[in-house]
Amino acid sequence: MRRIAAPGKIFEWLFLFSSIISLATPVSANNGYITEVVNYDAVDEAEFNAMWDASFGPLELAVGATRVISNKGVSVSAVPFKTAADISVFDHLKYFASSSQSFDVPTDGSLEFSANIRAETPGTEVDRIILGCYGAPYSYQSIDDPCDEPFQQVVLEGQQAGVVLNMINFQTGQLFDWFVSGSKAFALIERLPSVVTGSPGTPVEKAYTQIIAETEIMPGRNNNFAIRYTRGPGSSFVEYFMNSQLFARVDMVGVPLDVQNIPFTGYAPSLGSGEDLKDQLNSFVIGHGLFSLLDAFPYHHPDAPELGVSIPVAERIFGQGAIGSWDKFRVVTKSRLTD
Repeated sequence: MRRIAAPGKIFEWLFLFSSIISLATPVSANNGYITEVVNYDAVDEAEFNAMWDASFGPLELAVGATRVISNKGVSVSAVPFKTAADISVFDHLKYFASSSQSFDVPTDGSLEFSANIRAETPGTEVDRIILGCYGAPYSYQSIDDPCDEPFQQVVLEGQQAGVVLNMINFQTGQLFDWFVSGSKAFALIERLPSVVTGSPGTPVEKAYTQIIAETEIMPGRNNNFAIRYTRGPGSSFVEYFMNSQLFARVDMVGVPLDVQNIPFTGYAPSLGSGEDLKDQLNSFVIGHGLFSLLDAFPYHHPDAPELGVSIPVAERIFGQGAIGSWDKFRVVTKSRLTD
């Protein structure tokens, strides 16, 4: 276990999708809290399309990737990746779906998303070096071209291709992610530094993308991954669990790790102090997808054009891909009875 940093009016669910979402019987009040559980699984394509939004389009599904939905979960195969983009964070998305339902965060309590995930990421390489050139999007087409200010970085296996579970607040751009690859998994925290979540987007001094910590996993094994956001009087923190064991915790959500003097993997140093988002994180949606994370932060942010890095297509897709399976999506809300 790696632990990061030192260390709810009764919640009622709105059954907008009652025909497809099963709500378990709430657990009896325990220690002043009440727990409610939603099992967010689809058994066929029709249910899946009602429960999940493909807000960024078909992505790899448009160029040969496959998706299978059954009572055993959802599986997506994109081997190798065929899509790439040299602007904003759009290269990161190879397949992505977010829940049609948003889940409220108690003012005093917690919201947790979890799923079983199995990942294969063929074509990834140990210590892969990504080459680019400082400049505008699409300005650097080939590593054989002249470059006045070269860029390079070594990327983790899961950055090259990852099977991902997301916890997303689109209003602020705050995300918590698990990236799972063939033999590794890492926890990531970020506030999107782009116009992806709405104009004008998050100012660069409040944006960050940081990989908290990485761990080894057994290849081919199904593991349970969970992300739990908790807030209450004077606190706001996120915890990452793998197979029910605490892996990482970050306090003062919205403030970058390096600003808090918290050790992390080094990807990527923040450009400002961020802000405490406790009073703004009122709901989240679940996301799942296939991702890459090869770009240089802050991803051609309009407030920092001098930090933009152009990375050629051949550096972005080099034969790697991902096969991901997710099942037993679960939402657990714990609310203080006196909230």
